[in-house]
Amino acid sequence: MNSIKKWKQLSRKILLNHHRMVVVEDLIELPDGETMEYIRFAESTSDSVAAIAINEAGEFLLQKEYSYPPNEIMWQLAGGSVNIDESPEQAIDRELSEESGVRARHIESLGFIYTDNRRSNQKQHIFVCKDLYKSSEPADKGEFVENHWVGFDELVHLFENDAVHNVTMMAALSLYFAKLGYIKREDG
Repeated sequence: MNSIKKWKQLSRKILLNHHRMVVVEDLIELPDGETMEYIRFAESTSDSVAAIAINEAGEFLLQKEYSYPPNEIMWQLAGGSVNIDESPEQAIDRELSEESGVRARHIESLGFIYTDNRRSNQKQHIFVCKDLYKSSEPADKGEFVENHWVGFDELVHLFENDAVHNVTMMAALSLYFAKLGYIKREDG
């Protein structure tokens, strides 16, 4: 039996309304009757996708891209936004092609993660992409990424040496390796 109760939204005020993001302040009632102001992003109208792309040599596609807020060049997985008129499966096929120049004949969903569950309801859908082939479509001109194919040992080395700081990449790969059985429980 679940004793945790949901919060109730009493009102909402828009703090920032920009075409890239909307920030709101909700007045919420907690389960004990107290009220509190809560700042968050407005409900997401677009989810995102991430690809765990694996070539025939068993190498993983990792990308390096500059990220403005932390002012760092970071490791990431290929991916991006789901357009309003497409499914997550269609979005991962498009994003993989735009960012890396490859497509996948085999796309398998691993599920999703919340990208920032304290401030947003946006989901990132995680896909394993295999049986890759060169895309005939041009890369997206707005993408400034470097593609790197790395083996399992090199991937582990990146994590061991604190080179990966992208939380969605960490979560996606953790989900992938857990489903493969690489991450085992102590009692299992």
